Amino acid sequence: MKKLITFILALAIGFGLKAQCPLTQAVDFTATDVHGTEVHLFDILDGGQYVLIDFFFTTCGPCQQATPKVVESYYAMGCNMHDVFYMEIATGDSEAACLNWVNTYGVEYPTISGEAGGTAICNQYQIPAYPTLILIAPDRSIVIQDLWPISNAQTVITALEQHGLEQHDCNTPSYDPQVTINIDDVTDTSVTATFTPNEDCVSYRYMLTTESAMEGWVQMMGLSVPEIVNTLGILGEGVYSNTFPNLEPNMEFAIYAVPSDINGELGEVVLATFTTLPMFDETLTFSADTISLTYGEMSWITVYNNTIDNVTVTGGCDALGMLVFKIGGEFFTCQTSPFEFEVLQGESFQLGVICSDVISGKSIVPDMVTLSSNRTDANFVVMVDDTWSVDENEASITLFPNPANDFVTLKGESLGTVRVYNTLGQVMDEFEANGSELRINTTCYENGVYVVKVGEQTMKFVVKH
Repeated sequence: MKKLITFILALAIGFGLKAQCPLTQAVDFTATDVHGTEVHLFDILDGGQYVLIDFFFTTCGPCQQATPKVVESYYAMGCNMHDVFYMEIATGDSEAACLNWVNTYGVEYPTISGEAGGTAICNQYQIPAYPTLILIAPDRSIVIQDLWPISNAQTVITALEQHGLEQHDCNTPSYDPQVTINIDDVTDTSVTATFTPNEDCVSYRYMLTTESAMEGWVQMMGLSVPEIVNTLGILGEGVYSNTFPNLEPNMEFAIYAVPSDINGELGEVVLATFTTLPMFDETLTFSADTISLTYGEMSWITVYNNTIDNVTVTGGCDALGMLVFKIGGEFFTCQTSPFEFEVLQGESFQLGVICSDVISGKSIVPDMVTLSSNRTDANFVVMVDDTWSVDENEASITLFPNPANDFVTLKGESLGTVRVYNTLGQVMDEFEANGSELRINTTCYENGVYVVKVGEQTMKFVVKH
């Protein structure tokens, strides 16, 4: 039976008093073990582990008999790396005595000597006899107040398993931290990327640079790429999207990310490369063979913004300097410097052209007109007013809704033949309307600008899904 501290205590036990910890809730403590490692009880519990505490003293005979069995169960339960964390706390013993104890019995879990605060902790827990083994749950309740007798290691293992704790081997847990980089959007001066870690990755660091600059840092700092990213990079956790601004256009960049696991070990560095878009000149080409205009009169060519967003036109000209730009009620010419106007998504501006080719009677339509815009993906589509008359939209025919999603409806007297064109002049649909109303299904149309021609009338509508 247990070696009792005092004769009076022995008499008390003889009269039926149980030699167990009387507490039902854990008392927090922080102490340093014989190897100089700080042990904080509540930190361990808050991490989700149960804590098994063996209260002992080095000259205690029953303690000497029980400890090898506790040590054996420690290895069976995963060496403090899984469900349960073992420690032992001595009362009255010096650091030297506890170090000798650890070496004698091969104790690898934390041992707190009486000299280092163990005696005070034993008193806090009101330990009446030794050894006393208690088990504390993560919610800080003491679920085993005294595990005794300890016949063998299985005695301890079975008691722990009854509380849902499982056996594990003592191999160091293997972690494989990873993080992926997804390039979401690239413009001429920025990039947006999303970082997604796996379950083994508790954090990561990321940075944007060029591959040549990274090579220079490797040589200059004498560090590996993961070490440089971990040193200079920005800390990230969880799924996170970041926009990197102020980049140079038409230049190749690289985004680096290095993940780390719960122990701070770095995983494999990830690299995602991209090239910023160039500053863009949208070139519109007109053919004099296909556009016939009246000699000596101003004719208008309509240019639609078929981009997904508004576009600011910041410049434009042709070789002869004979173009006039019209946006709203305002006019610009090639000699107007600088000029700038915004064209809304799905809207248009106009180019005025004067026919001055006496021989052919056709306008000298410039072979090329260059427009500079604030978007690298600007998409302009050209239509000739004389052909399409897109400004008519007479009240005799109505079109709604505009913008359209799943359908667009036409109303008017004797609609007859109705054709839908895209902005390239290609026929998308053709209908024979019997009556004064026609409903057109637009679910198969891509987002963009379309033209409906009913007899001599032409109307424009926008599809936005």
